[in-house]
Amino acid sequence: MADNFFQRIAEMGGSASKSMSAAELNKKIILASIVEREYRVPDEAAVMAGVFNNRLDIGMGLQSCATVEYIITEIQGRPHPEVLYNVDLEIRNPYNTYLYRGLPPGPIASPGEVAIRAAFDPSKTNYLYFRLMDPREGRHYFSRTFDDHIKAGALYLKD
Repeated sequence: MADNFFQRIAEMGGSASKSMSAAELNKKIILASIVEREYRVPDEAAVMAGVFNNRLDIGMGLQSCATVEYIITEIQGRPHPEVLYNVDLEIRNPYNTYLYRGLPPGPIASPGEVAIRAAFDPSKTNYLYFRLMDPREGRHYFSRTFDDHIKAGALYLKD
């Protein structure tokens, strides 16, 4: 299984994955696991990975709902929440990327090929935010500023 994993990573990550340290590879897989739990439409996965990289680059928290859902479902053993509340975002756990900056201590899912490719080759954008705009299609709205992010939420509620 491990041999298969490293062979597939080499295929997906290209030459970059071959020169990568174990710590760097671990970070990519953790990022891919978050992307795996966030994306719904494959063509948005690399954009999401880019958003998370942009946040990491400026020292901003990842603020990934998927990490909080992981705490609730996998660590606390509760059912998957339909909505996250402020009290959920305040759960004291190192996997909570709303409270703790940087990547969580480990993966939150087993990432698939789409998410791994996204983590190895994220989109280069200025986006810092995204929010689900179309639950049926799984499409997200990406924005550069928090104000635009908030406005997108208002637009979604109007539909």
